[in-house]
Amino acid sequence: MDAALSERVKTRLLEGEAVPDDAVIAEVIATIQDRLKIRLDTVELPETAGSIVVDAAMKALRLRGYEGSTSESSSDGGSISNSFVSGILEEYEPELASLHRSLHKRGIQFI
Repeated sequence: MDAALSERVKTRLLEGEAVPDDAVIAEVIATIQDRLKIRLDTVELPETAGSIVVDAAMKALRLRGYEGSTSESSSDGGSISNSFVSGILEEYEPELASLHRSLHKRGIQFI
């Protein structure tokens, strides 16, 4: 599944956009998957989480440059301060809540 997700990330790159090394893409995907597994309290992600992984991976890859910058300031001393958007997964909270419910259905359990 990771190779397929990596290819999906590459497909979303804009024409002329630098293609990150495969190892970088794989690391970003693994990091996003790890964070999703923690949030969803699961050891395996459902296939439907793939789109969230790819979207978030694209954002994370672009944050490596200045696209994630929300503000920038400089001082006379030559220092520059940047603030970046945090919480890449926050945008997906409704989907994550739905996935969590589907992974952890409550009901009567017979023992």
